[in-house]
Amino acid sequence: MLFGAHYRSGALKKPVVTRIEDATDFYPAEAYHQDFYEKNPVRYRFFRYNCGRDQRVKELWGDQAYKGIIKH
Repeated sequence: MLFGAHYRSGALKKPVVTRIEDATDFYPAEAYHQDFYEKNPVRYRFFRYNCGRDQRVKELWGDQAYKGIIKH
């Protein structure tokens, strides 16, 4: 079965399909990596802007890019 509000709404031309695989070993990151955006907000915003992620998401999704997502 395929679900997704964006697909049903017509925002996407095709459904997004993700293969689910068995989990492998998990190694948690060091403590200083946890909640980085809260502990280092300036560095996080600097990284986030300079990596180009936000610009690409907005390029692809326009005004719908962050609809329903709480800002950090």
